[in-house]
Amino acid sequence: MRLLSSLLLLMATVTTIYAQEKYDLVEIDVKEFGSYEAFSKSASPHITGRGPLSDSLSHSNMVFDYYEAKGKYYPIESWADYFYWMSKKYAFLFNQPDVFEHFYEQKDNVQMIKYLSINFSVWHFPSTIRIKPHSELPSHMNRFSNLFHLVANEKDKDYMINQIDYKKKLMANKD
Repeated sequence: MRLLSSLLLLMATVTTIYAQEKYDLVEIDVKEFGSYEAFSKSASPHITGRGPLSDSLSHSNMVFDYYEAKGKYYPIESWADYFYWMSKKYAFLFNQPDVFEHFYEQKDNVQMIKYLSINFSVWHFPSTIRIKPHSELPSHMNRFSNLFHLVANEKDKDYMINQIDYKKKLMANKD
């Protein structure tokens, strides 16, 4: 009986530790990529960029949040806004970030997702969203639908951050 109790306690402890390490994914439709509602119901991104003026800008403009990149502030109210900010802050992770900017300005969710699926150079996305399959986005053009590319736990997050740091160092060495 004592052995059984110890075994159950060990299993409960391991399960609790493992459960705390996992992140909850939110599944959204393609049309929700530019949606405030989808962004606000998702967990915060794993990489953020709040600057010293973020709080005052958010309060005065009633915007979800503002992230800073190279001295400019970007309103973040959707996943499209978030990745647009990333294309400014971490341009070295994007192949031709101006192409993403074009799709962002056109509010073309399908093309933004296709662009990110092909041109975002880190294995994991820094978000906790899974984008449902869509007729215009076959699985090879929608990495957001593949769970392997989404940060699901601390190990994935650490791997993503290490990749970003490595790419940043590579860019610094080129300059």
